[in-house]
Amino acid sequence: MTVLLMLGALALQSATAPQAPPIIDMHMHAWTLDEFGGESVPACVAAQGVEMVGADAGKPFDFTAQAECKAMVYSPATDAAVLADTIAQMRRLNIVASVIAGDREVVAAWRKAEPARFIPAANFFVDDNPPPLSRVDELEARVARGETLVFAEVTPQYRGMRPDDPSLEPFWALAEKLDVPVGIHMGYGAPGGPYWAYPKYRAALGNPLLLEDLLVRHPKMRIYVMHAGMPFTDEMIALLYSHPQVYVDISADNWGVARAEFHHQLKRLVDAGYGKRIMFGSDQMVWPQTIEVAIEAIAEAPFLSENQKRDILYNNAARFLRLTPQEIDAHHGR
Repeated sequence: MTVLLMLGALALQSATAPQAPPIIDMHMHAWTLDEFGGESVPACVAAQGVEMVGADAGKPFDFTAQAECKAMVYSPATDAAVLADTIAQMRRLNIVASVIAGDREVVAAWRKAEPARFIPAANFFVDDNPPPLSRVDELEARVARGETLVFAEVTPQYRGMRPDDPSLEPFWALAEKLDVPVGIHMGYGAPGGPYWAYPKYRAALGNPLLLEDLLVRHPKMRIYVMHAGMPFTDEMIALLYSHPQVYVDISADNWGVARAEFHHQLKRLVDAGYGKRIMFGSDQMVWPQTIEVAIEAIAEAPFLSENQKRDILYNNAARFLRLTPQEIDAHHGR
C-alpha cells in the first residue's frame, strides 16, 4: 500500500508539474535528407567549440577541413524520423509555434502532422534566378487558400542578388499588399559556401543596409532579418534605428556560431536598446538536437534579464505575428 501511495503521489506530481514557458520559433525548415546528401548527415555545433583553421588554396576544397569542431551532431536516418524528432523536441521544450520553410510538399506534410504548431512559409525563389513573375500570382493564391502564411526564407544573397534587385519588386509589393510577414536571409551563410554549395553567394550581399530603399518603398511591409544579419551587427543596429518596423531573428547564430561570438553580437543588439525586436529562431534543418542548444544560448546568457529572455523566446514574436489575446492565453495554458 505504501508503494502504491508513493507511485500515485509521483504520478500526481508529474501531471501537475509546471510546464516550461512557451516559445515561438521564427525559423525552421521542412526539408528532406536528400537535399543534404543522404542519411546521418553531420553538422558542427560550433556553439560548443570551433576553430576556423581555413583551407589551403593549393588543394581541392574540402568543406570538412576548414574547421576543427569539438561537437558534431548527426541527422536521423529517415525523413519521418526528422519530423518525429522535431515534434518531440518542440513538445518537450514547449515550442508552441514555428515558421517552417522548405519544399512545398514537405511543408504541407509537416503542417498536416501538427497543424496548430507549424506556420507554413514559402520562398520567392524555387530553383530559378530571378523568380518568374508568374510566381507572384501563385503565391497570392497560396495565401488566399491559407497554404502560405509567411514569405520565408527569402534568399537573394544565395543567388548573388541584392535584396532590392528590380526583379524582386513585385514580390515585396505583394507582401505589403497582403500584409504577409517576410523573413529574409542576411549575414552568415554556409562556411566556404561559394566553393562548394552556393557559387553565387557573396558575404557583402548580407549587409542589412541593402534593405533601406525597399523598406522606404514599402513602409507597411512586416519584415524580419533572419540571423540578425550577423556579423554585420553595427549595420543591423543602424537599420533598426532608422526603420522601426524591422525585427530580427537570431537563428543558427545561436548554435552554428561560437558561443562567445554569438553572445557578443546579441549583447550589442540588446545594449543598443533593441531587446524588444529580437525573436528566437533555431534554423532547424535536419538536426533536431540543435533546437535545445539554440534555446540554451538565450536561457544561459548572463547579460539577459528574465524579462528579456521571455521577450526573445516568445513575446516579441507574438507581437510581430499579431497573435490575439486568446492565442497568447492558450499558449500559456490560461
